[in-house]
Amino acid sequence: MLHALSNMVLFAQLAVTPTVHAPSKVPFDTAVAAPALASVALALEAGGAVRIVGGDSKVVRVKVTDRGRPCADCIVAVYHTPNGLEVRTGRTRAHDRLADLLVQVEVPTQTNVTLTSAGGAVDIEGIDGTVSGTTEYGALNLFRLSGPLLIETKRGDVTLRQSYVRGRVHTNAGRVLLEDVGGNVRGTTGRGTIVERRVERVPTAP
Repeated sequence: MLHALSNMVLFAQLAVTPTVHAPSKVPFDTAVAAPALASVALALEAGGAVRIVGGDSKVVRVKVTDRGRPCADCIVAVYHTPNGLEVRTGRTRAHDRLADLLVQVEVPTQTNVTLTSAGGAVDIEGIDGTVSGTTEYGALNLFRLSGPLLIETKRGDVTLRQSYVRGRVHTNAGRVLLEDVGGNVRGTTGRGTIVERRVERVPTAP
């Protein structure tokens, strides 16, 4: 029921929000010009693995594919927000079942990223900006990040490598690994181990 209501909200929002790409079926592939220091928000009601990579491009590219099990009722939409772009996925029929999707998003390096996912592994790499969000389950793999960080998984391991960040990474159940990390960041777990290798903390200025 909650997924059904979420998708009703999705369609209602799209009716009043300037849409970059109207709801479309999977496979989905589009590119949108990105303003400087934009924010990209992902609301992935259909779940699935997500990979977000920062680079030199001045566009945001969104590519969504099936990873083996076709999802005939999966939809993807991209639209403008006051702060940048939002990417949404959902299902039109099987609202309570997660899809086996792969969501790939390429963004400019200097981008703020917000993620909400119904479940699935998350890889984020090469972002110089704020990274925040949550996934209901799945591993978090974070690499070459710089900026504020507040992200968690309800169930899965968390790995943060080669980054200079401030904030926190968390899992309710799983291992947390911080490796070659600077700044002021904490790793926490409700049930699991915390491993730190070559972590150099710098106190935050008052």
